[in-house]
Amino acid sequence: MRMRYKQVTYRYIEGSQHRLEQHYRRLLHDALRQGQSSLVQSSTTWRPLADILESPQRMLVKVELAGVQEDEIEVTLYQDALVVSGVRRNASEYQESLCYHEAQIRYGPFRLEVFIPYPVNRDAVTARYECGFLWVDIPKQQIEQKPLPSDMPDE
Repeated sequence: MRMRYKQVTYRYIEGSQHRLEQHYRRLLHDALRQGQSSLVQSSTTWRPLADILESPQRMLVKVELAGVQEDEIEVTLYQDALVVSGVRRNASEYQESLCYHEAQIRYGPFRLEVFIPYPVNRDAVTARYECGFLWVDIPKQQIEQKPLPSDMPDE
């Protein structure tokens, strides 16, 4: 797994939600029109399932990447976003004599974008990959609270 830090603001892909909806409509249309063979081929970029948890001290991102080799995963932390990308390859060879009853596993390039709305402690960010899950722990930067003038003792 490769982890990178970028000192720039992340630029989200314009119309991401609309493009995602179009992608799924196109997949369904292709599957119905061409039958099972279109389902086993790699397709455009897909988004893996993720749990995103937050506490006052940190954000934890857990990404389901079963079957992805660790060296195929790239984790990039921007000033305002975490981007996890890579590729899941289909290790089994397609055989003409096989007939799929279901084809639900996505192969090919993937990308997950997570917005981070606060400053983070970049030096303490960690990522680990085990049992098909990627865990990225993103500690928040602790901001010192200055006392308000009304909280100061009278002189």
